[in-house]
Amino acid sequence: MIAEPANPRTARTKAALMAAGRRLLSQRPIDAVTVDDIVQAAEVGKGSFYNHFADRDALGRAITAQIRASIESAVARANAGVDDPARRMARAVCTYLRYALDEPEPAGVLVHIHTGHTSLTAPLNRGLVEDLETGLATGRFDVATVESGVLYVLGVTQLALVRIVQEPNQAFAISLSQQMCALVLRGLGLAGVEADRIAAQASDAIVRKHPRPQPAN
Repeated sequence: MIAEPANPRTARTKAALMAAGRRLLSQRPIDAVTVDDIVQAAEVGKGSFYNHFADRDALGRAITAQIRASIESAVARANAGVDDPARRMARAVCTYLRYALDEPEPAGVLVHIHTGHTSLTAPLNRGLVEDLETGLATGRFDVATVESGVLYVLGVTQLALVRIVQEPNQAFAISLSQQMCALVLRGLGLAGVEADRIAAQASDAIVRKHPRPQPAN
């Protein structure tokens, strides 16, 4: 196990490696990124890389875990005070897709690295699993198993994220998020009219918000 940074200098080195890896992985698949690429972009020695990460894949896992944790925190904030699992699901999907507009670089990483987070026991899927379990227990959702629901929601949302990264336009993101949320909810068993209504509300509240202000030139 790689030890955590013990002082500010090693912390800065690790942060530089994470930032360089994130930048490179937002542009190309992990198989096309080498450790040499990473240390050159981070402007650190190659030995410093192995002080923090066992290999390139370990860095990739650390970066995606950090990104996913940030999204999960945003989802938790968006769903604070919301109890209906259907509304929570729609708002979670919209938050994930809005992230592609607000944070194009880390969203690009998720386009290139999207495996390893599908397990029911993965900590970052806890909220999704709990909402599916609640929806099934209350009769709100109708899917064969929690696992099939997790894979369905993650798969649909990931592909929608890819499209928004490819076309980072707010009007397009609003339309796509509404369509994909409605698709998710219908697939989970909601009737069409209600699925469409909840999807429209979630998209309007989360994706149709004012875009992040751009810095002055």
